[in-house]
Amino acid sequence: MKTWICLILMTILAGFVFADAMPDFRLPDETGKNVSLSDLLGKGPVILDFWADYCQPCKQAMPYLNDLKLKYDSLTVVLVSLDAPKTQAKAKVYLKGKDFRFVTLFDADKTLAKKLNVVNPPHTFILDKSGEIVFSHLGFQPGMEKEYEKQIRKLWGLQEEECPACQEGKCGQGLCPEGGKCGN
Repeated sequence: MKTWICLILMTILAGFVFADAMPDFRLPDETGKNVSLSDLLGKGPVILDFWADYCQPCKQAMPYLNDLKLKYDSLTVVLVSLDAPKTQAKAKVYLKGKDFRFVTLFDADKTLAKKLNVVNPPHTFILDKSGEIVFSHLGFQPGMEKEYEKQIRKLWGLQEEECPACQEGKCGQGLCPEGGKCGN
């Protein structure tokens, strides 16, 4: 019952978030240089993902987010760490050991997180190139990256991609990983 109440509240809060553009911010990156929202906008959609070093679903999402960045050159992926100053070093070490291609920012005092009602990571926002929030999602499970990609492709006016079985016309032969629901 508690889970349902939380889901209903998050849905309501997400509705309020969508009513506004992403608030402007200036957050330090891993080198200490301040990065603002305007520095990230204009090239294309932005995925802004709040995470923390202790959060296993956050770490599970990172390779998927990186794959999206590699697939779409004009997509900007930004990870915003909610780690406290004394645990930021651990977060930085974790990221350094990976070959991720995204921007990492630090919101140690949770200024931006509070403005967006982000309480628990991971919490992912997708912004259009002008900074409007077009999608928000709390949590992560494998497969969610497909919804992220769908939202991104929609911003570019691209059709959803079909699975390889659909592209080969084999969907009706029981080979579609989506059970024949993704195209044919």
